[in-house]
Amino acid sequence: MDNLFKIRVLTGAINAMTSPAMTVYNRIFRGKEHMEPSDRLAFDIITGSQRVLKNISIYAPAEITEKTGRKTITMTAPRLATKRFVHTAELNAIRAFGGQVSLEQMKTRIAREQKDMKDEHDRTLEFWACNALKGKIYDADMTTELVDYNMAATHNPTLSGTNLWSDAASNPVNKIREFKRLIKDDSLAGITGWLAFCGYNAMDSLLKNSSILNLLKYEKGRKMAEEADVSRLAATELIEYDSSFMDDKNNRQYFIGPDHFMLIGLCSDIVDVPYAPVVDSKAAGGVGNIDANGSGVMFFSKSWDIEDPSGRWIKTEARPLPVLQRPDCVVYAKVV
Repeated sequence: MDNLFKIRVLTGAINAMTSPAMTVYNRIFRGKEHMEPSDRLAFDIITGSQRVLKNISIYAPAEITEKTGRKTITMTAPRLATKRFVHTAELNAIRAFGGQVSLEQMKTRIAREQKDMKDEHDRTLEFWACNALKGKIYDADMTTELVDYNMAATHNPTLSGTNLWSDAASNPVNKIREFKRLIKDDSLAGITGWLAFCGYNAMDSLLKNSSILNLLKYEKGRKMAEEADVSRLAATELIEYDSSFMDDKNNRQYFIGPDHFMLIGLCSDIVDVPYAPVVDSKAAGGVGNIDANGSGVMFFSKSWDIEDPSGRWIKTEARPLPVLQRPDCVVYAKVV
Protein backbone atom coordinates (compact mmCIF):
# COMPACT_ATOMS: atom_id res chain seq x y z
CA MET A 1 0.00 0.00 0.00
CA ASP A 2 2.83 2.41 0.86
CA ASN A 3 4.45 2.00 -2.58
CA LEU A 4 1.23 3.15 -4.21
CA PHE A 5 1.51 6.52 -2.48
CA LYS A 6 5.24 7.16 -2.94
CA ILE A 7 5.92 10.59 -4.43
CA ARG A 8 7.95 9.25 -7.33
CA VAL A 9 5.28 6.68 -8.17
CA LEU A 10 2.55 9.33 -8.23
CA THR A 11 4.79 11.84 -10.02
CA GLY A 12 5.75 9.24 -12.62
CA ALA A 13 2.12 8.29 -13.14
CA ILE A 14 0.85 11.83 -13.70
CA ASN A 15 3.67 12.69 -16.12
CA ALA A 16 2.85 9.56 -18.14
CA MET A 17 -0.71 10.76 -18.72
CA THR A 18 -1.20 12.35 -22.14
CA SER A 19 -3.88 14.63 -23.51
CA PRO A 20 -4.47 14.47 -27.28
CA ALA A 21 -6.88 17.41 -26.91
CA MET A 22 -3.91 19.79 -26.43
CA THR A 23 -3.83 20.56 -30.16
CA VAL A 24 -1.85 23.81 -30.13
CA TYR A 25 0.50 22.83 -27.31
CA ASN A 26 1.25 19.43 -28.87
CA ARG A 27 1.94 20.88 -32.33
CA ILE A 28 4.02 23.92 -31.34
CA PHE A 29 5.36 23.57 -27.78
CA ARG A 30 5.72 19.82 -27.14
CA GLY A 31 9.33 18.73 -26.82
CA LYS A 32 10.62 22.15 -25.73
CA GLU A 33 10.13 21.53 -21.99
CA HIS A 34 13.14 21.87 -19.68
CA MET A 35 13.54 22.45 -15.95
CA GLU A 36 15.26 25.60 -14.69
CA PRO A 37 17.38 25.61 -11.51
CA SER A 38 15.08 28.04 -9.66
CA ASP A 39 11.67 29.66 -9.87
CA ARG A 40 13.14 32.72 -11.61
CA LEU A 41 12.60 32.18 -15.33
CA ALA A 42 14.66 34.20 -17.82
CA PHE A 43 13.92 33.96 -21.53
CA ASP A 44 14.71 35.90 -24.69
CA ILE A 45 12.45 37.59 -27.21
CA ILE A 46 14.45 37.23 -30.43
CA THR A 47 14.75 39.37 -33.56
CA GLY A 48 17.10 38.65 -36.42
CA SER A 49 19.66 40.81 -38.22
CA GLN A 50 18.43 42.58 -41.37
CA ARG A 51 21.81 42.95 -43.06
CA VAL A 52 23.35 41.16 -46.01
CA LEU A 53 27.08 40.48 -46.04
CA LYS A 54 29.62 42.00 -48.43
CA ASN A 55 32.45 40.17 -50.12
CA ILE A 56 35.86 40.59 -48.47
CA SER A 57 39.41 39.69 -49.41
CA ILE A 58 40.93 36.42 -48.21
CA TYR A 59 43.58 38.56 -46.50
CA ALA A 60 41.04 40.65 -44.62
CA PRO A 61 39.81 39.87 -41.13
CA ALA A 62 36.25 38.59 -40.74
CA GLU A 63 33.60 41.27 -40.71
CA ILE A 64 32.12 42.15 -37.34
CA THR A 65 28.32 41.89 -37.43
CA GLU A 66 25.60 42.77 -34.96
CA LYS A 67 24.43 40.06 -32.58
CA THR A 68 20.95 38.62 -32.79
CA GLY A 69 18.53 41.10 -31.26
CA ARG A 70 17.32 39.86 -27.89
CA LYS A 71 15.16 41.29 -25.16
CA THR A 72 15.44 39.28 -21.96
CA ILE A 73 12.40 38.94 -19.71
CA THR A 74 12.82 37.70 -16.13
CA MET A 75 9.85 36.68 -14.02
CA THR A 76 8.75 34.34 -11.25
CA ALA A 77 7.39 31.10 -12.65
CA PRO A 78 3.61 30.78 -12.43
CA ARG A 79 2.27 28.06 -10.14
CA LEU A 80 -0.57 25.65 -10.80
CA ALA A 81 -1.52 23.49 -7.81
CA THR A 82 -4.68 21.53 -7.03
CA LYS A 83 -5.63 18.94 -4.43
CA ARG A 84 -8.61 16.69 -3.75
CA PHE A 85 -9.71 14.69 -0.73
CA VAL A 86 -10.91 11.07 -0.93
CA HIS A 87 -12.92 10.08 2.14
CA THR A 88 -12.35 6.57 3.46
CA ALA A 89 -16.12 6.43 3.94
CA GLU A 90 -16.52 6.57 0.15
CA LEU A 91 -14.80 3.16 -0.03
CA ASN A 92 -16.79 1.68 2.86
CA ALA A 93 -19.13 -0.33 0.65
CA ILE A 94 -16.38 -2.72 -0.41
CA ARG A 95 -14.93 -3.33 3.06
CA ALA A 96 -16.48 -6.81 3.25
CA PHE A 97 -14.38 -7.96 0.29
CA GLY A 98 -11.12 -7.61 2.21
CA GLY A 99 -7.96 -5.52 2.18
CA GLN A 100 -6.71 -6.39 -1.30
CA VAL A 101 -9.95 -5.31 -2.95
CA SER A 102 -9.89 -2.14 -0.84
CA LEU A 103 -6.35 -1.40 -2.09
CA GLU A 104 -7.38 -1.85 -5.71
CA GLN A 105 -10.41 0.38 -5.14
CA MET A 106 -8.22 3.14 -3.66
CA LYS A 107 -5.70 2.72 -6.50
CA THR A 108 -8.46 3.07 -9.10
CA ARG A 109 -9.94 6.10 -7.33
CA ILE A 110 -6.58 7.85 -7.10
CA ALA A 111 -5.88 7.18 -10.78
CA ARG A 112 -9.29 8.62 -11.71
CA GLU A 113 -8.82 11.75 -9.62
CA GLN A 114 -5.24 12.19 -10.87
CA LYS A 115 -6.39 11.97 -14.49
CA ASP A 116 -9.09 14.58 -13.96
CA MET A 117 -6.64 16.89 -12.17
CA LYS A 118 -4.09 16.40 -14.96
CA ASP A 119 -6.80 17.32 -17.49
CA GLU A 120 -7.30 20.62 -15.63
CA HIS A 121 -3.57 21.33 -15.80
CA ASP A 122 -3.39 20.37 -19.48
CA ARG A 123 -6.40 22.54 -20.30
CA THR A 124 -4.65 25.46 -18.60
CA LEU A 125 -1.44 24.77 -20.51
CA GLU A 126 -3.38 24.77 -23.78
CA PHE A 127 -5.02 28.07 -22.76
CA TRP A 128 -1.61 29.56 -21.97
CA ALA A 129 -0.07 28.20 -25.19
CA CYS A 130 -2.82 29.81 -27.28
CA ASN A 131 -2.48 33.04 -25.29
CA ALA A 132 1.28 33.04 -25.85
CA LEU A 133 0.82 32.77 -29.61
CA LYS A 134 -1.58 35.73 -29.42
CA GLY A 135 1.15 37.76 -27.70
CA LYS A 136 0.03 37.82 -24.05
CA ILE A 137 -0.72 35.18 -21.42
CA TYR A 138 -3.67 35.88 -19.15
CA ASP A 139 -4.78 34.24 -15.91
CA ALA A 140 -8.05 32.29 -15.62
CA ASP A 141 -10.05 35.52 -15.22
CA MET A 142 -8.91 36.43 -18.78
CA THR A 143 -8.03 39.98 -17.64
CA THR A 144 -5.01 39.59 -15.33
CA GLU A 145 -1.89 39.68 -17.48
CA LEU A 146 0.86 37.18 -16.58
CA VAL A 147 3.36 38.02 -19.33
CA ASP A 148 3.52 40.21 -22.44
CA TYR A 149 5.62 38.96 -25.39
CA ASN A 150 5.56 42.36 -27.10
CA MET A 151 3.77 41.33 -30.28
CA ALA A 152 3.52 44.24 -32.71
CA ALA A 153 0.04 45.61 -33.38
CA THR A 154 0.51 44.86 -37.09
CA HIS A 155 0.61 41.15 -36.19
CA ASN A 156 -2.81 41.37 -34.53
CA PRO A 157 -4.93 43.01 -37.26
CA THR A 158 -8.70 43.29 -37.53
CA LEU A 159 -9.90 43.10 -41.11
CA SER A 160 -12.77 45.25 -42.36
CA GLY A 161 -14.85 45.95 -45.45
CA THR A 162 -14.14 43.81 -48.50
CA ASN A 163 -11.11 42.28 -46.75
CA LEU A 164 -13.40 40.37 -44.39
CA TRP A 165 -13.48 36.72 -45.43
CA SER A 166 -17.26 36.76 -45.05
CA ASP A 167 -17.46 39.44 -47.75
CA ALA A 168 -18.23 38.14 -51.25
CA ALA A 169 -15.50 40.33 -52.76
CA SER A 170 -12.73 39.10 -50.43
CA ASN A 171 -9.75 37.00 -51.45
CA PRO A 172 -8.46 35.06 -48.40
CA VAL A 173 -5.53 33.55 -50.32
CA ASN A 174 -4.14 37.00 -51.08
CA LYS A 175 -4.57 37.99 -47.45
CA ILE A 176 -2.77 34.84 -46.20
CA ARG A 177 0.09 35.56 -48.62
CA GLU A 178 0.21 39.11 -47.24
CA PHE A 179 0.41 37.76 -43.68
CA LYS A 180 3.26 35.46 -44.72
CA ARG A 181 5.24 38.34 -46.21
CA LEU A 182 4.72 40.32 -43.00
CA ILE A 183 6.10 37.42 -40.93
CA LYS A 184 9.09 36.93 -43.22
CA ASP A 185 9.95 40.65 -43.32
CA ASP A 186 9.59 41.24 -39.58
CA SER A 187 11.02 38.04 -38.14
CA LEU A 188 13.87 37.32 -40.58
CA ALA A 189 13.73 33.78 -39.16
CA GLY A 190 14.55 30.59 -41.03
CA ILE A 191 10.93 29.63 -41.76
CA THR A 192 10.65 25.88 -42.42
CA GLY A 193 6.89 25.67 -42.91
CA TRP A 194 3.53 27.31 -42.35
CA LEU A 195 0.77 26.23 -39.96
CA ALA A 196 -2.53 27.97 -39.27
CA PHE A 197 -5.28 27.45 -36.70
CA CYS A 198 -8.66 28.59 -37.95
CA GLY A 199 -11.71 29.48 -35.84
CA TYR A 200 -14.96 27.84 -36.93
CA ASN A 201 -16.52 31.05 -38.29
CA ALA A 202 -13.36 31.76 -40.25
CA MET A 203 -13.45 28.21 -41.68
CA ASP A 204 -17.16 28.60 -42.55
CA SER A 205 -16.26 31.72 -44.50
CA LEU A 206 -13.47 29.91 -46.36
CA LEU A 207 -15.86 27.14 -47.35
CA LYS A 208 -18.33 29.69 -48.75
CA ASN A 209 -15.85 32.06 -50.36
CA SER A 210 -16.16 32.12 -54.17
CA SER A 211 -12.44 32.69 -54.76
CA ILE A 212 -11.62 29.59 -52.67
CA LEU A 213 -14.28 27.51 -54.41
CA ASN A 214 -12.92 28.52 -57.82
CA LEU A 215 -9.39 27.69 -56.74
CA LEU A 216 -10.36 24.24 -55.48
CA LYS A 217 -13.09 23.37 -57.97
CA TYR A 218 -11.46 20.18 -59.29
CA GLU A 219 -10.17 17.24 -57.23
CA LYS A 220 -9.53 19.26 -54.09
CA GLY A 221 -12.94 20.87 -54.48
CA ARG A 222 -14.67 17.48 -54.43
CA LYS A 223 -12.71 16.52 -51.32
CA MET A 224 -13.68 19.80 -49.69
CA ALA A 225 -17.34 19.24 -50.58
CA GLU A 226 -17.29 15.70 -49.19
CA GLU A 227 -15.40 16.47 -45.98
CA ALA A 228 -16.46 20.12 -45.49
CA ASP A 229 -12.86 21.02 -44.75
CA VAL A 230 -9.94 22.95 -46.20
CA SER A 231 -6.75 21.35 -44.90
CA ARG A 232 -4.19 23.19 -47.05
CA LEU A 233 -4.27 26.62 -48.63
CA ALA A 234 -1.55 28.95 -49.96
CA ALA A 235 1.15 26.39 -49.06
CA THR A 236 -0.13 26.46 -45.47
CA GLU A 237 -1.50 23.61 -43.35
CA LEU A 238 -4.89 24.62 -41.96
CA ILE A 239 -6.40 23.16 -38.79
CA GLU A 240 -9.93 24.13 -37.82
CA TYR A 241 -9.84 24.55 -34.06
CA ASP A 242 -13.05 24.96 -32.08
CA SER A 243 -12.05 23.55 -28.66
CA SER A 244 -13.36 25.51 -25.70
CA PHE A 245 -13.36 25.80 -21.91
CA MET A 246 -15.52 27.31 -19.17
CA ASP A 247 -14.25 30.56 -17.66
CA ASP A 248 -14.50 31.51 -13.97
CA LYS A 249 -18.00 32.92 -14.61
CA ASN A 250 -19.10 29.63 -16.17
CA ASN A 251 -19.23 31.08 -19.68
CA ARG A 252 -17.91 29.09 -22.65
CA GLN A 253 -14.77 30.53 -24.21
CA TYR A 254 -12.76 29.35 -27.23
CA PHE A 255 -9.00 28.87 -27.21
CA ILE A 256 -8.87 30.33 -30.73
CA GLY A 257 -11.50 32.98 -31.42
CA PRO A 258 -14.25 31.70 -33.79
CA ASP A 259 -13.69 34.73 -36.04
CA HIS A 260 -9.89 34.49 -35.97
CA PHE A 261 -7.11 33.06 -38.10
CA MET A 262 -3.72 32.33 -36.52
CA LEU A 263 -0.80 31.96 -38.96
CA ILE A 264 2.52 30.63 -37.65
CA GLY A 265 5.84 30.65 -39.46
CA LEU A 266 7.55 27.55 -38.07
CA CYS A 267 11.23 27.74 -37.14
CA SER A 268 13.56 26.01 -34.67
CA ASP A 269 13.45 28.63 -31.91
CA ILE A 270 9.96 30.08 -32.14
CA VAL A 271 8.93 28.80 -28.67
CA ASP A 272 10.34 27.47 -25.43
CA VAL A 273 8.80 25.87 -22.32
CA PRO A 274 10.89 26.42 -19.18
CA TYR A 275 9.44 25.18 -15.92
CA ALA A 276 10.48 25.72 -12.32
CA PRO A 277 11.12 22.98 -9.77
CA VAL A 278 8.31 22.35 -7.30
CA VAL A 279 9.58 22.98 -3.78
CA ASP A 280 8.24 20.39 -1.35
CA SER A 281 9.69 19.28 1.99
CA LYS A 282 8.56 15.67 1.44
CA ALA A 283 10.55 15.27 -1.78
CA ALA A 284 14.17 14.21 -1.92
CA GLY A 285 16.28 17.37 -1.68
CA GLY A 286 13.12 19.44 -1.46
CA VAL A 287 12.59 19.31 -5.23
CA GLY A 288 9.48 17.41 -6.14
CA ASN A 289 9.35 17.00 -9.90
CA ILE A 290 12.10 14.42 -10.34
CA ASP A 291 11.31 11.02 -11.85
CA ALA A 292 12.67 7.61 -10.79
CA ASN A 293 15.75 8.17 -13.00
CA GLY A 294 16.58 11.49 -11.38
CA SER A 295 15.51 13.55 -14.39
CA GLY A 296 13.35 16.64 -14.20
CA VAL A 297 9.68 16.30 -15.18
CA MET A 298 7.06 19.02 -15.42
CA PHE A 299 4.40 17.67 -13.06
CA PHE A 300 4.66 16.75 -9.38
CA SER A 301 2.17 14.69 -7.40
CA LYS A 302 1.93 13.40 -3.85
CA SER A 303 -0.62 11.97 -1.42
CA TRP A 304 -0.98 11.96 2.36
CA ASP A 305 -3.30 10.52 5.04
CA ILE A 306 -5.67 12.46 7.28
CA GLU A 307 -6.83 10.92 10.56
CA ASP A 308 -10.15 12.72 11.08
CA PRO A 309 -12.16 12.62 8.94
CA SER A 310 -10.36 9.54 7.70
CA GLY A 311 -9.17 9.82 4.14
CA ARG A 312 -6.37 10.82 1.83
CA TRP A 313 -5.40 13.99 0.00
CA ILE A 314 -4.05 13.89 -3.57
CA LYS A 315 -2.11 16.86 -4.89
CA THR A 316 -0.84 17.85 -8.33
CA GLU A 317 1.45 20.81 -9.02
CA ALA A 318 3.43 22.29 -11.92
CA ARG A 319 5.21 25.58 -12.69
CA PRO A 320 5.52 25.82 -16.49
CA LEU A 321 5.49 28.78 -18.85
CA PRO A 322 4.89 28.52 -22.62
CA VAL A 323 7.20 31.17 -24.10
CA LEU A 324 6.85 32.83 -27.51
CA GLN A 325 10.46 33.68 -28.36
CA ARG A 326 9.70 35.03 -31.83
CA PRO A 327 6.44 37.05 -31.71
CA ASP A 328 7.12 38.28 -35.25
CA CYS A 329 6.59 34.70 -36.50
CA VAL A 330 2.86 34.83 -35.69
CA VAL A 331 -0.11 36.74 -37.07
CA TYR A 332 -3.37 36.49 -35.12
CA ALA A 333 -6.02 38.17 -37.26
CA LYS A 334 -9.75 38.76 -36.85
CA VAL A 335 -10.92 37.88 -40.35
CA VAL A 336 -14.73 37.63 -39.97
